[in-house]
Amino acid sequence: MDLECHIEAYPPPAIIWLKDDVQLTNNQHNSISHFNTADEYTDSTLRILTVEKRQYGDYVCKAVNKLGQAEARVNLFETVIPVCPPACGQAYYGGAENIATTSFVFLGILLVGMFAR
Repeated sequence: MDLECHIEAYPPPAIIWLKDDVQLTNNQHNSISHFNTADEYTDSTLRILTVEKRQYGDYVCKAVNKLGQAEARVNLFETVIPVCPPACGQAYYGGAENIATTSFVFLGILLVGMFAR
C-alpha cells in the first residue's frame, strides 16, 4: 500500500508521517521516501509493506517550515470490494471472461502549504 503526499512549500519543509498520532519511521513495516520535483514541490511516499488489521487507522502527512505547517489526513480501512485503477492489469481467457490478475489500493493525499517566499 502506498500513501502519497504532494507538498508545495518554500522554504523546503520537514516532512513526517504519523499513524494514530504516532510518528512513523523506516522499519520492517514501513518505508518512507521523499523526492524533490522542483524548488517548492516535494513528493513523499509512505509504503506500508504488509497491510494487516493493525495497519488500519488514520495516517497524517505533516509538513513544517519556519513559516508554518500544513497536514493532510487519510483513513486506511478494510473494504470487501477491491479497488483497482485501470492500469492494474486484466487477463482475458478465451475472450469470454474478464478476470483481474492484480488488485491493489492506491490512496493519495494532497498537501498544499500556504507558505510565502
